Amino acid sequence: MKLSVVGDWKVSLKIASWLKTKKGRALNLAFNKNALIVLLLSSSTVFAGSTASSNETRSIITESTTTQTEQKHLQWGLSESEYARYEELMEGVRGSISPDTISPLEVLGIHAQNEAERKKYARLWADMMEQDTERVLAFQRAYDEAWRDKGNKPLIDIEQIRSQLPSVPETTPQQLSNTTTKRTLIATKLTDCEACDKKIQQLLTMMLVDQSLHLDVYFSDSSDKENSVIRQWAMENRIDAELLRNRRITLNHGQALMKQYQLDEGQLPATFKVDNTGGVKRVE
Repeated sequence: MKLSVVGDWKVSLKIASWLKTKKGRALNLAFNKNALIVLLLSSSTVFAGSTASSNETRSIITESTTTQTEQKHLQWGLSESEYARYEELMEGVRGSISPDTISPLEVLGIHAQNEAERKKYARLWADMMEQDTERVLAFQRAYDEAWRDKGNKPLIDIEQIRSQLPSVPETTPQQLSNTTTKRTLIATKLTDCEACDKKIQQLLTMMLVDQSLHLDVYFSDSSDKENSVIRQWAMENRIDAELLRNRRITLNHGQALMKQYQLDEGQLPATFKVDNTGGVKRVE
């Protein structure tokens, strides 16, 4: 093993000495040039492949973005120029004062350039709302049928709720006949108020237990032109249609109430009790 190491060392020494000669240096230089050329060609290939991949990625992203924009304007029955105008309007004052849920049709209708445009967008919006209401009602009917298939059991266990409430003396028939209607007013919002939604559900639950309770709901963010939005709110909150028919629950525009009691939306929900004399007192 030792002899082999010495032999290898001698061979290496001879190669090193030969490389110092003129011919050896020339051969070594040629080898280094070839190695450099191979390295540069490899780097160029990698760079070209990376550039092609990057360009392809940008092309895919651009195509995807374009497709999404086209789909958006088609969803609303608008042309590309109409949808572009909607986006431009939302970059201005309209986008600052309107809720995020406002539709392109509403924005274009509000900023219509003439009466024909205003009517066009109003019809498109009315058609879309009608179609959506039909879909919601169709699903509600299917849901009601599915619930009947489950035995039509009550969604809320009234007896369980009663058992959790403080006990009260039993009311005699005579006392019941003399009981006056208890009316509660609540100022709330149609959207973007989690505390309002919780309070509404609490009051609706109380109405299931207390048949003498009546509820008047006033919306601070509605207007005379938004009855369809209030109807949508009623469906989403599963307001019993029978309670609306017999006026145990009323749904109202609340701007006048807000002004009368000097309320702002930061104070909502605001609940009031109406006493036997018609007086109104805020309870929270």
